[in-house]
Amino acid sequence: MASVPVEQGFELRGERTRLSTLVRDLWRSRELVIMLARKDFFVRYRRASLGIIWAIGLPLIQAIVYAIVLSQFVRFTTPISFPAFVFAGVLPWTFFSTAVALGTVSVIEGSALATKIYFPRAVLPLVTVFSGLYGLLIGTVVMVALAAVMGAQLGPALVLLVPATALLILLASGFALVLGALQVYFRDIKHVIGAIMLPWFWASGVFYPLTRLSDDFRRVIEINPAVGMISLFRASIGAAAPNWERGVWWSLGWVVLLFSVAAVLYRRWDRVCVDLL
Repeated sequence: MASVPVEQGFELRGERTRLSTLVRDLWRSRELVIMLARKDFFVRYRRASLGIIWAIGLPLIQAIVYAIVLSQFVRFTTPISFPAFVFAGVLPWTFFSTAVALGTVSVIEGSALATKIYFPRAVLPLVTVFSGLYGLLIGTVVMVALAAVMGAQLGPALVLLVPATALLILLASGFALVLGALQVYFRDIKHVIGAIMLPWFWASGVFYPLTRLSDDFRRVIEINPAVGMISLFRASIGAAAPNWERGVWWSLGWVVLLFSVAAVLYRRWDRVCVDLL
């Protein structure tokens, strides 16, 4: 009697989670997100001598260094003083890049918790985003104060800080959710993100006005999701480039795309990805 060949290995499959169920579970987990985000933020700076001051001091020091060094080689004409202009770019970029980098490995590094109890895996990337909010909010106050001290004419445009912060959080959350899920299955993702962060920084207009670029090249740069969020922060203190709204629309488009992809990923793999941790 001929033997029946036995297939080796297995295929990891799981029942798709309904989108409404996923959203409802995430909403029910909001207190968990807040608790873990608060813990992550304070643990990050607990043993540092200056504590949470580093959350504000690091982007401020970077902005000062960029402003001093670059002013020795090139002169940029900016709507407000150059240090305040640079800080308005460094602050959101620091929050964004940190959230993306930490969000990429959040599901993997949260395996000790994720393998013990069930909760929506999307909680873990969101924690890395919201843990940076404490420093961002304080840093925003410093940004406004710095702009005022350096002669910026502040006014009703300050209200743009609300949508600017919301857009920044949404963008960071979208990238963290998508990359955090992909990292579970493709362990090279974190190395890819590490490699592109530097060119991404240079292509985001963090320390230079977009008016220095040609019109054609500027239209290409505006596709970069970081350009829109930085432009909105600068608009709040009167330092936006002409037609800065185009970059914001591109950023909003990225938000829709990222959350659509995240919905597909977490619906398909939310309950089985833990088996690969």
